Amino acid sequence: MLKRLIKQDWEVVAVLLASLAALILHFLHLTEFDILMTIAIVLLAMFLIRDIKRENQAEHFAGVQEHIDNSLIDIRASLHTPDVTLIGPKQLQAESIRFARKGRGEVVCFNICLRMYRTQQVFDIMFKPFIENPDIASIQFVLNPKEKERWDANIVPKLSAYGSRKKVKEPIWCDMDENVSFIMADTEETGRAEALVSFWGEPFMAKTAEANVPRFVLYVRASSELVTSLKERERVCRSA
Repeated sequence: MLKRLIKQDWEVVAVLLASLAALILHFLHLTEFDILMTIAIVLLAMFLIRDIKRENQAEHFAGVQEHIDNSLIDIRASLHTPDVTLIGPKQLQAESIRFARKGRGEVVCFNICLRMYRTQQVFDIMFKPFIENPDIASIQFVLNPKEKERWDANIVPKLSAYGSRKKVKEPIWCDMDENVSFIMADTEETGRAEALVSFWGEPFMAKTAEANVPRFVLYVRASSELVTSLKERERVCRSA
């Protein structure tokens, strides 16, 4: 107990011992009252000096803490979420579902490879969440006419099974010679358009005997200038 007290505040221990010694000397009539008063004044002065030191230390630590807090604020302000994030195979399913659930208004599916929707499993993971989201009013595909056969064979039957033909508009068929594809929608977080962007072929898609399986996508946030470029591609096809 005494060791712990000494470790925490040796000045208090010293004052207590000095006070105790002064009282013992007084009761044994080994010291005069004036000397005892002098000792008491010295002890009070020690307490006062200790309190002043602690007050200065507290002000110093408060200043240090304020400096640290301000530095943390500056660091947080300098950090920002990247405009584009690469989503890999491990996060692809979860991020696709999250993007579909936070979308609203019209969803645009531009130049999508319909081979990947051939299997019911991929369709349920990548597309069904858009159908089930009540905040999404409509889904508009913008497709190459070469995909029409796959649309009729792979997509229409699945849409009919979900009773979602009214929500999914008839595709806009547009001759295009490019491998970029994207799904774009306004989000509830920003109220602005964001997109999941992919590319036909490796490494973004893995081609199997049954279908093209998506592997990587780029998550493009509303703050990116790339969103404007994607919208322009869509506008050109709509007006063609």
